[in-house]
Amino acid sequence: MIRKITILFVLLVSFESVAQVGTNGQDRKEEGRPIKEYNLTIEENKMTLGGVTANAMTINGGIPGPVLEFNEGDLAIINVTNKMDEETSVHWHGLILPNFYDGVPYLTTPPIEPGTTFQYRIPINQSGTYWYHSHTMLQEQKGVYGSIIIHPKEKTLEYDKDLVVVLSDWTNEKPMNVLRNLKRGNEWYQVKKGTAVPLSRGISEGAFGAQLKFWRDRMEGADIADIYYPAFLSNGKKLAEYPEFTAGEKVRLRFINASASTYYWMDFGGGNPMLVSSDGVDVQPVSKSRFLFGIAETYDVIVTIPEGTI
Repeated sequence: MIRKITILFVLLVSFESVAQVGTNGQDRKEEGRPIKEYNLTIEENKMTLGGVTANAMTINGGIPGPVLEFNEGDLAIINVTNKMDEETSVHWHGLILPNFYDGVPYLTTPPIEPGTTFQYRIPINQSGTYWYHSHTMLQEQKGVYGSIIIHPKEKTLEYDKDLVVVLSDWTNEKPMNVLRNLKRGNEWYQVKKGTAVPLSRGISEGAFGAQLKFWRDRMEGADIADIYYPAFLSNGKKLAEYPEFTAGEKVRLRFINASASTYYWMDFGGGNPMLVSSDGVDVQPVSKSRFLFGIAETYDVIVTIPEGTI
């Protein structure tokens, strides 16, 4: 019994020391740090992204919000103003920060009420590619997200330019209506995608029992994605082009998956892609021309612009 108590105590002490790394002591001090300040305004706007004009939530008038760029060692001061008729929040995904500024309303941080401004003060003690998004209801699906770049104190990778690529899915519906359809377990989205299976086909192929089980469990019968999206966006556009790069340049592509429910296969047609970072942490560079990109993940890939690129 004594041995068990001793081990438990050691584990608790060890957990406490690990859990507080980057959030206490010298890492929390603001004095002496260069200050980098941003002002973000969240408001409702009309946007045409999926073929029709629909209600959206924008940051500084756009989707996604602006790129927030810092250097390791900075003090980030971010003033977020809520111009909507409902409360909002901003969570800094992947950042090591004081718990009060984590941005999860009613858990760590107060919600940002309509007509008010909340100031986040974050000592930057890391580097890499990260992102920010609302943690209030389903606001992220309507456009409340953006990217973060933090440059290291000492450069460890050789490349010429950065390019942030924020991938996301877009629905013209109200997100709560999407959730309501999913809870009903109907086949509305399969019909829109053309993946619904006629009942007669299920019966003819001896799968009527399986279909009944799908209905009982409120599962789709023949699809791996639950929702129909009229548009998939790259930096807020259905088609994004970047003609400013020239052959021979090494570009660090900072990919962020800000989608609500979509995975992506990333395929490279050339450029000798080298995956160098995952979720803000540098990894041993590996040549990777194709990989699966999950929701909320970030990957950094360095490519060399090929000759003859249009």
